[in-house]
Amino acid sequence: MNLNRLCMTGLIGCAALLLLTAPRINASTPGPQPAGFGQDRDDWQRPPDAWNDMQRRGFHDGIEGAQKDFGNHRRPDVDNRDEYRRPDVPAQFWGAYREGFRRGYDVGMSHLTGANDWRMRAPERPWDAPPNEFDQLRRQGFQDGIEGARKDFDNHRRPDVNNREEYRHPHLPPEQREAYRDGFRHGYQVAVDHMMGGHDHDRDDHDHHR
Repeated sequence: MNLNRLCMTGLIGCAALLLLTAPRINASTPGPQPAGFGQDRDDWQRPPDAWNDMQRRGFHDGIEGAQKDFGNHRRPDVDNRDEYRRPDVPAQFWGAYREGFRRGYDVGMSHLTGANDWRMRAPERPWDAPPNEFDQLRRQGFQDGIEGARKDFDNHRRPDVNNREEYRHPHLPPEQREAYRDGFRHGYQVAVDHMMGGHDHDRDDHDHHR
């Protein structure tokens, strides 16, 4: 009899202990979380991992510049940003800073407008918008050609598309290279004309640059 009473007392004690600790367990255990919870929601603002500090600084400043232009309803054009034209960094870092700034501006404007092809949808077509008839491969070449011309301009090189390694040897399958180069040539020449003369171009006149 004493043994049964002892067992019963033990069971009651265990049950009481479980009841006392249950709220603490529930309080410390998080419930189901929505998909994506805890992930970086501003990942689009993250510059490429391989970039140096100056490129990263330019990237973040470029995003901020895009936000200012968008918020003030200005025509989107990275060349209109004073901090891009005259960076507040030592002259030897201008190229790296501008490269980051251009990319950040483009990423920021794409995010704000909700379109990767924001140039095509802008109320006033920017000078660096690819021609409407270009396919995706030529558009990529066009934008890379603009980037190549800007690098040559920043580094005071003689403008010559044939000096760009990415034009001569694009990392693409052989059957895609000519279309990419066609777009690259167009973009390079448009950028050279823009930076040298500072005027926009009629897209119907691009063929004479080939």
